Amino acid sequence: MIEIASTEIKYARPPITEAVIGITFSSPMDSKKLVRVNKALQKYYPHKQDVYSVEFNMIDVVENKTNPEKTLGHRLSTDDQTQLVVLWPNSITLSQLAPYQGWGNFIERFERDWSALKKILGFQQISRIGVRYINRIDIPAKAPVTEHEQFLNIYPKMPDILNPLEAYAMQASVTLKDINCQLTINTARVPSPLLEHVSFVIDTDIFSDKNPPQSDSDLIKLLNNIRTTKNQVFEACISQPARSLFQ
Repeated sequence: MIEIASTEIKYARPPITEAVIGITFSSPMDSKKLVRVNKALQKYYPHKQDVYSVEFNMIDVVENKTNPEKTLGHRLSTDDQTQLVVLWPNSITLSQLAPYQGWGNFIERFERDWSALKKILGFQQISRIGVRYINRIDIPAKAPVTEHEQFLNIYPKMPDILNPLEAYAMQASVTLKDINCQLTINTARVPSPLLEHVSFVIDTDIFSDKNPPQSDSDLIKLLNNIRTTKNQVFEACISQPARSLFQ
């Protein structure tokens, strides 16, 4: 069980590189309605790009057929390319790239876009609701090997004979019974964009795909609960020296 903190820590420089809200539908949107949703959202996201998902059937590959099935989607973005929406026939995904302006702005944007979609689409059965946050923690490299254990509470435990650990990647899955969701967390060392630093990613994906809420009010309530739990998960994964990096 994860206990939700009564107070919220706010950082001057949150290490979030991308925040994502994704809604998947049980059945695809009507193609004409998808086009209308795309046009309705363009007043918020002036840059439009058509994208395609290509599916290959193994039998077709073996038989050397060259007509794979394509699915048309739409990628919309703001002028500064930090706010994005991707529309597929069976899903809508909102992304906020760094700099992250806070959950208040993000959920307000989601409610605006969701309302525009619902006006056109009407009721559409939801099969999955998810919130994903990708955090990159940049640690000054003051020694040949950075002791990430001083900054992170999530990492693989290795036998002493294999230490010091220079790089890793790991994944864990947890059931969050309090909010009836699943958590998938990935962490790894990644190339650092900063000189004389080493960087680590903590990627949290919290989602509901078993009887997710269908009403708008319950959807927003779940998203807020997921966000609160996400904060608690992140705080549990880092130590005080890491927090000092974000102040």
